[in-house]
Amino acid sequence: MRALRWGCHAVVGVWCAALLAHPEQLVQVVSTAEPPATARVLPLPNSPEEVEPPQEETHESEKANEAPEASSPPPEPAEAAPAKAQPAATAVSARDFDRGASLLDGGGAFPALSFDYEQFSSFASYARAMVGLGARFVVVRKRQIVGTVDLEAQAVGPQAPGHGFSPRARDYTSEPGLASVARDARERFGGGSVVMMLVPRSLDAGLFGGLARLLSELGEPTSGLRELRGSYQRAPGGGVSLRVDRAVRRDGTPVPVEAVFDLSAIAAGTS
Repeated sequence: MRALRWGCHAVVGVWCAALLAHPEQLVQVVSTAEPPATARVLPLPNSPEEVEPPQEETHESEKANEAPEASSPPPEPAEAAPAKAQPAATAVSARDFDRGASLLDGGGAFPALSFDYEQFSSFASYARAMVGLGARFVVVRKRQIVGTVDLEAQAVGPQAPGHGFSPRARDYTSEPGLASVARDARERFGGGSVVMMLVPRSLDAGLFGGLARLLSELGEPTSGLRELRGSYQRAPGGGVSLRVDRAVRRDGTPVPVEAVFDLSAIAAGTS
């Protein structure tokens, strides 16, 4: 089940570029593909082991005369490797918000975002945390918002989600925790209906702008990248953090990235 939990690791790939200031405007449906198989990179074997020198043959009579070897104490258990330190949250400035707003309005290319939420106990836990930041789940059909989703009641309705959301919507139709909701959405609004999450425009503006600045400082402009990967994590106080682990260039070359963005602080405008 956890292998299926790739929400915004739903490759939020081809993000939509239409504004959602009005529900009747169009949005781009972002497909939620199953995560690609993860290749485990293991250490290469060492060079062929050194051959131990042959031991001299010992006759049984000699063995009998040897003093018994003292039993050696059991080896001490190896200490667990220390957990990887969490980097401090990256601050997001007013200039970052402005830059991110321009990106949301189509002012430059931006890579796909693939972030899992396996640090949360369930999709419901992750979804509640995002709703706490102002996110809303909606039903989209033919690139139009046609309804909203009540996660607690697991029901869909015709209400409009309101204004002030980012035009970059995330598709969660294939999330097992929303299977009944997605089915009800198709029955009510017709085939092709998908369940998507909208986040506040200010949240995406701060995040996109902060990411763009960080990547620029690393010498990796967003125009040269295909994808960013990482995970959503529970932050102190019930908030949500976004940890970025690596970027992928357009030619497939991975680039290590180590950064954390406090989405709760960004949403509150206090980052």
